[in-house]
Amino acid sequence: MSASTPFKLLYVCNGNNARSPLAAAFTYDGVSRRHDLGVEWEITSAGTEASAGNGVRPEVQRAALAMDLDLSEHRTRRLTPESCLEPDLLLAMAWDQVSHIWSLVPEAWGRVFTIKEFVHWAKQAAVRPPILFADHVEQMRDKVTQAHAVRKRARADHGFWGGLRPQELNLIEPDGHGDEAWTTLAFATQALVNDVITLLSA
Repeated sequence: MSASTPFKLLYVCNGNNARSPLAAAFTYDGVSRRHDLGVEWEITSAGTEASAGNGVRPEVQRAALAMDLDLSEHRTRRLTPESCLEPDLLLAMAWDQVSHIWSLVPEAWGRVFTIKEFVHWAKQAAVRPPILFADHVEQMRDKVTQAHAVRKRARADHGFWGGLRPQELNLIEPDGHGDEAWTTLAFATQALVNDVITLLSA
């Protein structure tokens, strides 16, 4: 890993006891398995409505263990305006969290997406030559900037949602649907996280 400034990624959900810690754990695991990235990642999570110091939901821990992740050490953290200032990218699980972050820190607008939204826009962003950047972290930050630029153009052309349907932006918790549904959510989260890592590392 590089000794340069890390790329800071913050995942956000409501309670910080299900989706965001799962996404953070998958990201940490995915980054740890790759030796070609040449960058240090600082990966954290928080919840807009979280009470500090709790563990993950039991069904989330079971789903994580089924995929060789152990979330037993995770402790919930409440999102604050200060925690929104430093990350290079903030990825929420649903649109209501994006809206909440924007209300807390309007200047974070260009760095905040739902995870599904970021994957959608970043896939359309131009890949710019590495020679333009001082290091890989700067290139990763530019990918975030380019994804936001694509989003702004789409909104100018198609209105607020940029041509997407609002329901396409959200990763929903399957409350009341049993362990199999939570495992399905875990697989979906892992796939999105892998896309995030790949897009940022391109």
